[in-house]
Amino acid sequence: MVIIRFGGDFKMAVVVHKDEPIDRALSRLHREVVRENVLEKFKEKRYRIKPSAERSAIRREKKKQKRKHRQAQRKIKNKR
Repeated sequence: MVIIRFGGDFKMAVVVHKDEPIDRALSRLHREVVRENVLEKFKEKRYRIKPSAERSAIRREKKKQKRKHRQAQRKIKNKR
């Protein structure tokens, strides 16, 4: 039995059984990493984002969503 660990702040392990191919165990590990969004969390923690920059990004995203919603409403209104 072999244990594959994936590390740092994100502790994940996959147990490789006696007659199991290593490729299957690696694919299981990959599925777990994707399911838990480990890579996205890692990328987020890579650089520090100032709180003011984070707030402005959130504001920008909300404006974008609002604009898209308004455009969709106008399209519906114009079709009638």
